[in-house]
Amino acid sequence: MPFSDVVAVSGLLLTLTTFMFNLAWPRLHEALELDEKQSGPQARKRSREQVINVFFSCALPLTCVFVALFYVNLPAAVRITRGSTLDLWDFDVDRTLYVLVVLALLVFALFNLGLTLKLIGKWRRLH
Repeated sequence: MPFSDVVAVSGLLLTLTTFMFNLAWPRLHEALELDEKQSGPQARKRSREQVINVFFSCALPLTCVFVALFYVNLPAAVRITRGSTLDLWDFDVDRTLYVLVVLALLVFALFNLGLTLKLIGKWRRLH
């Protein structure tokens, strides 16, 4: 498989996972914005259930997907970076785009990990 095909597939996977994130964002945002100082045990219980449902249905799967995609693509990106020289005028576009896609996967993985940890913190504070 030519390297340009690998770049295309990696870009497509990043696009699909980003689309999944955009679909999940309203639920994630709503769960993170829940009031922690609710009165009444039933309201707190409903909020805890909402947060844990969003955690298992949105945050955890997205984090796992982004981390897995980053991990799978990391060795090739390291090989490309290690074997490359910095040249601002004569560089391989496919390899550069591939490394940038892997960096984007890292950013999304870290962002989703942060959201996942915030949801865990929110769930604990609702107890």
